[in-house]
Amino acid sequence: MKKLLIRIGMVLVMLVVLNWVYSKWFFEKDLRKHSDIVELSWDVVDDSCRIIYLGESSNNNYGKEEINHRKISAFTADYFPTVKMGDLTKEASHAQTYLYMLKHIPASSAVETVVVTMNLRSFGPLWINSKLETPLRKQLVLLEDRPPLVNRFLLAFKAYPIKTEEEWNELVFEHWRNDTFNIPNFPWRTTADWDYGMYSYGWYDFNGQRDWDLTALACHYIKTYAFQIDDDNPRVKDFDAIVDLCRERGWNLVFNLMAENVDKANELVGKDLMLLFRLNRDYLLKRYGNLEGVIVVNNLSLVRDVNFIDQDWTTEHYYEEGRRIIADHLAQTLRNFYPDDYHNPDSLKMDTGHYFLDGTIELDRQNPYSMTLVLTADSIRPDWGMVNVAFEIKQQDDLSKPIFAVEKHNSQGEKSIDSYAVNEPVQKNGTWDFATFALPIDSTFRTAQKIKLYVHNFSESPIQIRNFDVSFRPAYLKPRVKAQSMKAE
Repeated sequence: MKKLLIRIGMVLVMLVVLNWVYSKWFFEKDLRKHSDIVELSWDVVDDSCRIIYLGESSNNNYGKEEINHRKISAFTADYFPTVKMGDLTKEASHAQTYLYMLKHIPASSAVETVVVTMNLRSFGPLWINSKLETPLRKQLVLLEDRPPLVNRFLLAFKAYPIKTEEEWNELVFEHWRNDTFNIPNFPWRTTADWDYGMYSYGWYDFNGQRDWDLTALACHYIKTYAFQIDDDNPRVKDFDAIVDLCRERGWNLVFNLMAENVDKANELVGKDLMLLFRLNRDYLLKRYGNLEGVIVVNNLSLVRDVNFIDQDWTTEHYYEEGRRIIADHLAQTLRNFYPDDYHNPDSLKMDTGHYFLDGTIELDRQNPYSMTLVLTADSIRPDWGMVNVAFEIKQQDDLSKPIFAVEKHNSQGEKSIDSYAVNEPVQKNGTWDFATFALPIDSTFRTAQKIKLYVHNFSESPIQIRNFDVSFRPAYLKPRVKAQSMKAE
């Protein structure tokens, strides 16, 4: 028995020595080879960064025709020229990846504030069970809280999820078929049902012929965003862990909820999908926005359709104006932590055909009209076929009936008004919500001598309107027949 204990002790000592040798001489080389995300963490430490921005391809993606390739994080840094800011950007990353990056930043570093990208669609089964998970999870094996030699042993034996693309897809299909919506009077039971419904009704061109490309895109929007976030979502658990880690390290934490293309989602699918956008947004704002030391920057509806690079897929890839808009919104939040270091670079200029009226105004029976965008006929370019209009709205109850109006004046001084009801928000408790419209530029719009766009409210119940956003673009979508429950807002 004594000899056995001695042998066991010798083996343990040998393992400890081997682990020490591996850690000292070989571990860093393996990290650089198999877990290169850790190098991003090392770089921001070496650069003594006080603010770090963690992101995926939304941070560094740019249009092929763009001259300026700067990241969202770089545009944000312009607002704080005296504060060192760095970024940890890795394509396809999500909350779990960010957590491991943060764990490998020592508590003794210069880091004070952490900005973590929060993608709404990363909470859905299509991203959670992406084929990219296999290489991503492989990168995390060496970063686990275990002795380095044990991690290397597990990596050698492929102790991470290894699935074929077909196996990952089957997990996604299982969620689409079985996850049900917990929404009263919602017209769809599962994502699969909804996808089939859109496929059945679909999109048609001006000649009544099925447009299979637009129908497929509408179905993809449904499959990407038709889910409800709950406490059991793995991304929620990862973001919770990030909150705990930042509290432990004493870091300020900002979750940067990225803009999704709500304009196109509304135009292609309509109010049912917009409801899910709002419900999932509200879940995240409620769960994290009220925590001490945590701020959620809500960019969800901030970027217009024309500023999204990928028009045939769902991504958070923005042209320069979109990246600058996100950066400007984020900088206003970071200003809370660095008021004396804030500097407005005055670089946020709207592209041609994009108009933004900021400020807040209250509308009631005595003062029924919002801020108004006034355009003349010569300001409407021939290649523009659609206009996206968005604004934020705060309602106290369902007594107010706000209307978005397009007022057209012809050369004879005659006036016509097209009116569109503003859908009721998810919560009528005085919180800010958004509305978005996609309207065709018809012949009367194009030939009008003067055009006014505004919101009006003639009820006794007041509402507030802010950030009136109008963006003109080409008409690449066509009218759809019989939308039923998929009617656009």
